[in-house]
Amino acid sequence: MKKICQLFFFCFSLVILSCLLAPTAQATSEIETKYDFRYQVNSDGVTNVSQKISLTNKISAVYASQYSFNLSMTAIKNIKAFDGEGPCRTEIKQENNLTSVTVYFNQQVVGVDKTLTFNLDFDSLETAHKEGEVWEITIPKIANLTELDDYQLTLAVPVSFGHPAFIRPSPIEEKDENGFKIYRFVKSQNIGGGVLATFGPFQIFDFTLFYHLQNSNLSLGETEIALPPDTAFQQISYQKIEPEPVNIRVDEDGNWLAKYQLKAKEKIDVVATGQVRILAKPQQNFPLPDSQNLEKNLQADVFWEVDNPQIKKLAAELKTARAIYNFVVESLSYNFARVEEEPERLGAVQALNNPDQAICMEFTDLFVALARAAGIPARAVDGFAYTEDSRLRPLSLMIDVLHVWPEYYDEEKKAWIPIDPTWGKTTGGIDYFSQTDLRHFAFAIHGENSQTPYPAGSYKLPASLGKDVQVAFGDYQKKESTSNLKLIFDLPEKIFWGENKKGKLLIQNAGQSAAYQVEVKIESQGLNLISSSHEKIKVMPPFSSKEIPVELTTKNIFGNGGQIKVWVDNQEFEAKIEVGSLIEQIILPVSGGLLILLTLFIFLKKYS
Repeated sequence: MKKICQLFFFCFSLVILSCLLAPTAQATSEIETKYDFRYQVNSDGVTNVSQKISLTNKISAVYASQYSFNLSMTAIKNIKAFDGEGPCRTEIKQENNLTSVTVYFNQQVVGVDKTLTFNLDFDSLETAHKEGEVWEITIPKIANLTELDDYQLTLAVPVSFGHPAFIRPSPIEEKDENGFKIYRFVKSQNIGGGVLATFGPFQIFDFTLFYHLQNSNLSLGETEIALPPDTAFQQISYQKIEPEPVNIRVDEDGNWLAKYQLKAKEKIDVVATGQVRILAKPQQNFPLPDSQNLEKNLQADVFWEVDNPQIKKLAAELKTARAIYNFVVESLSYNFARVEEEPERLGAVQALNNPDQAICMEFTDLFVALARAAGIPARAVDGFAYTEDSRLRPLSLMIDVLHVWPEYYDEEKKAWIPIDPTWGKTTGGIDYFSQTDLRHFAFAIHGENSQTPYPAGSYKLPASLGKDVQVAFGDYQKKESTSNLKLIFDLPEKIFWGENKKGKLLIQNAGQSAAYQVEVKIESQGLNLISSSHEKIKVMPPFSSKEIPVELTTKNIFGNGGQIKVWVDNQEFEAKIEVGSLIEQIILPVSGGLLILLTLFIFLKKYS
């Protein structure tokens, strides 16, 4: 598999020679440099790269005799160069995953304001590639962009690739042209960090997760595990959870916590298999946090020292989520050596005071603490992030192969927005604030608590060896997985006049996906419903159940049959309840008693 990240470093150098006054001249101020690059991606992913470069003399004493550049990749071919006099001689060297190209010009253009224009064309096999459901295109970073007088970039993508999930930075112009979608960028957009584009509305991953549980006590025990939940940017479908949990509840941060009961000294291995769809845009109508939850996501916690004077001072200066992200990326350095250990989590203040000791935990903790201190709700997410190159997109939680990144709440978008300052640093400037890629798969959310719940991959026993997190690209299933709501009645079989009887309705989601805003309406016939006739369940994860208590009493003394009708998201369920009349309840028993007494009286009188 080719490594996308190699393309982020694309360095150019000009060898400027003088034949008039001095043997060499290196100063770029002596030559005006303009780049006009075009990357045309074909339907098979091969990218035709055309670079038009103009060198204009600013003084009469210099001219350019050759042009050199380095590519941090080797998968290029068909390199050709030409200037105004025809094809140019090229020299190509490849070693240590680098390709060095030198172009020797045919022309020697001398004189003030004289311009040498030449073209360099080649095919790249690494600029574009398809992963799962998504085409990813990476146009490399330009070294020393500020020294260029002008830089224009055109990206041409087949219309068949569909709509972009995101393009960073945003192009200044878009248009259709001969079966291609054309995107144009200019130097003023600060594209020195390169351009990253993803085409496709979502990415699909198949996953298998293992949880190793043990009850060390001599009595029945209960525990919970965090299953990957739905979020604004991901949709989960579970094919199977074995063994099935007793229930699954949703906590205030949106985590799905599966409950298990273990016998004394029992060990079990839980295996969850499913598929996740990572979305480019937040889901519409996804449940919003309430004001209490947002308030809790402003508070201090372990590793998030919101009240620390240093943190408060910086937060007052930075103010916005974007400024805080930029500060974290610019201030911290990723320490690859710490990843090889089992690193201790430092927290925000220690990260600030030891900026060269950061890994993803410190990038995240510092952002969360600064954002909260600035009045911006923020939280951390543990999960899986797909990468081909751990040097440029590192994963640094040592429990299995996990990553951690922050989210902040965008009041305007009404959504938790994921960002990744760690990768923003290690990729050399790719913008992971405007939008993350389609590679981040959330396992557990830490808002109200900085440490729990623990993500998948953390539930290990001393004897449990092997990989507990298995994630791979999946195939899109056109048949949508849905919830499957069922209702079980737990009601009294018979109610007599004057009695109040209690029961319950058990609603189960037997489907693979969560159900949202589940409407439950209850009606009774021949009975009075004392309890609520309407319930709304915010979310029901798959394999979860919800109990709704009901209380009933009879309507009249004559007893006709009673019936309960329940609508669960427009599905109708009904149950019949036998209703005892006053005659059956009182008169008949009294009459029977009187008859017995009368019989006994006659018997006694007869034999007395």
